[in-house]
Amino acid sequence: MANGRRLCAAPFSWENIMWGWLKRRVTRTSGRYGKSENGSAAVEFALVAGPFFYVLGCTCETGLLLFTEYVLQNSVQEAGRMVRTGQVTSSTGTTTMTATQFKEKICENVNIIVDCDSKVTVYVNSSTSFAALDTLVPSPIAIGPVNGNPYAVVFTPGGRQAASTVIATYDWDFVFPFMDFLGNIDSNKARRLQAVAIFRNEPF
Repeated sequence: MANGRRLCAAPFSWENIMWGWLKRRVTRTSGRYGKSENGSAAVEFALVAGPFFYVLGCTCETGLLLFTEYVLQNSVQEAGRMVRTGQVTSSTGTTTMTATQFKEKICENVNIIVDCDSKVTVYVNSSTSFAALDTLVPSPIAIGPVNGNPYAVVFTPGGRQAASTVIATYDWDFVFPFMDFLGNIDSNKARRLQAVAIFRNEPF
C-alpha cells in the first residue's frame, strides 16, 4: 500500500515474454539485412575489373611502344652523326666499319628495351644529292623482314659531302587484343616502328 493505492503486478506470462522476444529479434534482424551492403563493392569491382585492366594494359603497351620508338630514333641520330663526321667511312667513301659493327652502335641503348640484335633492321645508303637519294631509298615501312625472312643488308654510308640516310625499323607485335588500329603491317597485327636520319656528310 502506497499513498492509499495498491500496486498490482502485471500477470506473469511466458507466452507474452516469448512473443515479445521474438518480435524484437525479427525486427532487429530484418533491419540489419535490409540495410546491409556487405559485398556490394566486390560485385561492382568484378563488373568493371575486366574493362579497367584492359584499358590499363593497352595504355601501358602504347606508352612502351612510343618510348621504344623514341629510343630507337635517338640511337639512329647518334649513329648518323658518326656517318656525317667521317667515323664510318673515309673521304672517298671506303667503309672503315662493318655493317654489323654499325648496328651494334645503334643497339647499345635499344637492347635495354627490346631484342635489337635480332629484330632491328638497319638500312644505310647514300647518293650524290638528296633528290637522287629520294628515288633510291624505299619507304621506311618497306624496310624490314618479309614473310619471316630478314631484309637484305644495305650499308653504303657515302664519302665526304654525300647525301646519306640511316634508317632503323623494329616490328612491334601487340600483346593486347583490339590494338590493330595502331598496326601498319601484317594485317595490322603489328606495328613497324621507324627511325630515320637524313643528312649531308661533312667535308671530312
